[in-house]
Amino acid sequence: MARFLFLLLLACSPASAQRNELWANPGLTERGVHAGEQRLMLRQDMSTCHGTAFERTRGVEDEQKRKALGIVLFKQCMADKGWHASEPKVRKPAPKAPKETAT
Repeated sequence: MARFLFLLLLACSPASAQRNELWANPGLTERGVHAGEQRLMLRQDMSTCHGTAFERTRGVEDEQKRKALGIVLFKQCMADKGWHASEPKVRKPAPKAPKETAT
């Protein structure tokens, strides 16, 4: 039960801040690590960094400060592991088909 609560809190911690970011590790790409393996490594590193951020922010009482500090600690941990985040580019809507005219 305690493990479930920990995982629930871990999922609710700074994870929402990183949900829309795209992560890349140029070092793994240079070494020829396949995309599937990189995704697995990313998940493992994110899990580790979320846990570290959660543990280090546990004593902060103010929720906003705790979230902000958690995000900073998470990103720092990911950077230490070689991961870099970027915001996804906004896609332009597809061009509309021309309207038919009555002739």
